[in-house]
Amino acid sequence: MECWLRWFLVSTPVNFYPFCGVYMWIEEHRNWESVDYAPLLSGHLFPPEFMWGVATASHQIEGGNTNNWSAFEPHSKSGQLSGDACDHWNRKEEDIQLIKDLNVSHYRFSIEWSRVEPQQGIWDEEAIQWYSDLVDQLLAKGIQPMATLHHFTHPLWWNEKGAFEKEENVEDWIRFSVKMFEALSDRVDWWCTINEPAVFATMGYVLGEFPPGERSFKKTKIVSTNLMIAHARCYRTLKGLEHGERTQIGLVKNINIFDPYRRWNPLHRFQARLLDGMFNLCWIKGLKTGRFKPPSGLRSKKIPGLKGSSDFIGVNYYTHLLATPFMPTKVDIDPLIRPWEERTDFRYPMYAEGLRRAFDMVSCLNLPIIVTENGVADDDDDMRPEHIRRHLQITGEAIADGMDIRGFYHWSLMDNFEWAEGYDQRFGLYHVDFETKKRTLKQSGALYSEIVKAHRMPQVVILAGGLGTRLGEQTKSVPKSLIDVAGKPILSHILDWAEKQGCMEALILTGHLGEQFNDFRHQGMALTFHQELEPLGTGGALWNARHLLQDRFILLWGDDFHPIDYGELVAHHQQTSSPLTLTVTTEHEQMNLLHIDGKISQYDKSGDQPAEFNGYESGTSIVEKSVLLDHGKEGKWSWEETIYPEMSMKATAYLNNTKFWDMGTPERLARLEEFLNETRF
Repeated sequence: MECWLRWFLVSTPVNFYPFCGVYMWIEEHRNWESVDYAPLLSGHLFPPEFMWGVATASHQIEGGNTNNWSAFEPHSKSGQLSGDACDHWNRKEEDIQLIKDLNVSHYRFSIEWSRVEPQQGIWDEEAIQWYSDLVDQLLAKGIQPMATLHHFTHPLWWNEKGAFEKEENVEDWIRFSVKMFEALSDRVDWWCTINEPAVFATMGYVLGEFPPGERSFKKTKIVSTNLMIAHARCYRTLKGLEHGERTQIGLVKNINIFDPYRRWNPLHRFQARLLDGMFNLCWIKGLKTGRFKPPSGLRSKKIPGLKGSSDFIGVNYYTHLLATPFMPTKVDIDPLIRPWEERTDFRYPMYAEGLRRAFDMVSCLNLPIIVTENGVADDDDDMRPEHIRRHLQITGEAIADGMDIRGFYHWSLMDNFEWAEGYDQRFGLYHVDFETKKRTLKQSGALYSEIVKAHRMPQVVILAGGLGTRLGEQTKSVPKSLIDVAGKPILSHILDWAEKQGCMEALILTGHLGEQFNDFRHQGMALTFHQELEPLGTGGALWNARHLLQDRFILLWGDDFHPIDYGELVAHHQQTSSPLTLTVTTEHEQMNLLHIDGKISQYDKSGDQPAEFNGYESGTSIVEKSVLLDHGKEGKWSWEETIYPEMSMKATAYLNNTKFWDMGTPERLARLEEFLNETRF
């Protein structure tokens, strides 16, 4: 019977929505035991620029908040109080290091309005500074922040005014959003306006599980409409501010897949279609068309500025629900599941296949997709590793099929206060002892970190201390990497390209003039500078900084600009299992090496190269640290002249004729300046 039912579910299409132009939905269930997860750990499933992240929300981790949720907590299902939560407000530095230890490149957090504006019109500048410091400390670790402006909570004074029940109140929230955008948008590129508006409206005004704990379809319609009005106004307002055009601003939509419990039952199919329309499609259609028909509403309303009011769509996905006309309206009653499905601690099933259906559902918006939340309630961490593998597998397959999915934020960084469930549900990659506040990495956290690390670009190491003796008086005492080209130091151009390729960490070897780099910054990458007491040459500089080198790194020259695809280079390096890979061009006016059967045979840059030389090193290499440890030495020495002969027929040649630029002479500097002025990456 179960086999027949599984075949029927997979084979029977459900619900055709002309709006999205696809069938919604075929309820796929795959045999996960036959899935090959190897690409997850080999680093071949996601592009190098993919946004790997973790997510939190202010009220769930900060502790000490006074807002609409803290007032509601005594009346919630669990009756538990958030209290100190994870005490993140006092443990910010520790928690940032936890994020760093996961190897992720992005962190989504929310800004607690009740802290920033505890009384109407009165701003707490210390709280604003706390968030500003959070951003600075994240960036210093090479972690890109994503800020959420409304994640279920707001001040009590605004709650007393009616919050989202009154359209005129929206301007208060816009004012707060502008305040924080002006404070942070010079450093924060990613912004979420409202988190899960359908959940906020449904849980607060239909099921009564969230504040204000009411059951009113009339208020649900009003609040839903005002949430979309607020999002549209916020987007248009922020886009008009300084940094607005540069930043990426989007709505975060929770997608709950609704499937008929009995596929053959028309009542079940009708209920699934009805719930899908109310919880999912009316919101998506509103973003697409600019006209919003709220849940249970009869007519749509045009909302000024709503159409096209997102630069990306955030997708929060957790599960699917099986619909019947007699579904429970209490979340503490177990939902129906398929016989072969496994329940999470939240009692709904783990259903990773629905994530692809969520992607398909929002694809009609023609926007980049970011998984802004995905996780599982799992107290003993026995389900979460498989949950991570399945959902990342689904995401990677969707990317391979051509979907524009930019990132994945796991929910959550650590166990926290789970709203109406209190502290009974644990979603974290880190376990939190809520008595001592001690954080401990879980097995699932180690797995996620391993998958992320396999896909992250290696550390960038830049030899930046060389002087430009042929470039005039200035460069006899100033490192070439700090010479302005097209409006900023060439080092900034190099780091711009490295960041675009997905690199988040750079070690900059400054030579013996390191004090000249004291004021150098680059938003979006964690920079470490290492200075020598005396000139040591290229090899000596690397040896001197060996304690700062990662096991694999990308080696660049601080006076060369080489806009090559790092992902392809790293893939070639991995496929050949090479200890050292040099990028080689065959289109240069002179040659300085001989490559045979993909290996570097000889290298000579003295100027008297043999006629059989057939390539030129173009300045970007992948190096295993073991090469330096095996062949390096103390003192002053040249990397190329020492290591390349030692690695003859061991080092790999990666043939690529992408044009590279150096600034060794005034003529070359002029050509580079012309190229950078004419080219926009």
